[in-house]
Amino acid sequence: MALSIVERPAKKLVSYRVVGPYQESIHSGFQQLTKWVARHHQPHTEWLTWFHDNPDTTPGEALRADPSVCVADNFILDEAEGLSLQTLPGGTYAAYHTTIADGNFEKAWRDFYAQLLTSTHYRPDGKACFEHYLSDGSKSGIWEVVLYQSVEKIPAIR
Repeated sequence: MALSIVERPAKKLVSYRVVGPYQESIHSGFQQLTKWVARHHQPHTEWLTWFHDNPDTTPGEALRADPSVCVADNFILDEAEGLSLQTLPGGTYAAYHTTIADGNFEKAWRDFYAQLLTSTHYRPDGKACFEHYLSDGSKSGIWEVVLYQSVEKIPAIR
């Protein structure tokens, strides 16, 4: 898939923090979040996972991620139930739209970064990276996702 550079607005999220290997922990976070959404009849349009650590440099048992659902800007989280209210930063992002049919999210991220790191115009800025799920592949095994990494323009050499 092709890499594109996009501007994204800040998004208010209700999140459930998980710690541990991503392939094991994220699913349990979404189970908790799904229960909360059902109990509170929360309308939602965007589901995502915000990643806080690099799996190449952080031990698996210490990896942090926030499975999340977007909510209205004026939303107030009354009953936390292990959840947190936070804001995903807006700004310039590299975006990589892909379909994952084999559960290999890691390969999709590696393909994305391989393209991003060869760019002569943008580089990761370390502020935010996340997966935005366009389809729920939990039953079919086929996920349509957009991977996002916040980026900054590489200054021209003078």
